[in-house]
Amino acid sequence: MHPDRIILVYNEGNGLFDAVSGWSHKLLSPATYQCALCKVTFGLTGMLVPWKNYIEMLPFPVTFLHRDEFREQFPAHVSVTLPVILAGKSGRTEILLSADDLRTTGGLAVLIGMMQERLECWQPSDASDARR
Repeated sequence: MHPDRIILVYNEGNGLFDAVSGWSHKLLSPATYQCALCKVTFGLTGMLVPWKNYIEMLPFPVTFLHRDEFREQFPAHVSVTLPVILAGKSGRTEILLSADDLRTTGGLAVLIGMMQERLECWQPSDASDARR
């Protein structure tokens, strides 16, 4: 069984200041950059092509949210550590890759492999701790 949607949540705000601040932080001090998902999937000029191609080939919709958008749309999840990748099915959402998972990927190829592996064996739980 596969999810019917994926939600990628970045640990960045959704504003011009946030974008400029994140870009400069990534450039000047990449070791302390707080968004492991951004760090692995974006270069200095935008989304990395292999990641974009992978996302586009998934057979279900992918939603990208920033920290503030996620908190607004999923207010019950204030305790979820960001960044995170969620899988959704029938109105429920569950963590597919946690912030800890994303911090330890080591690179884009590993992230794509981890995500593919989790999607292939994904089953919605009966008692999800991450519901909309």
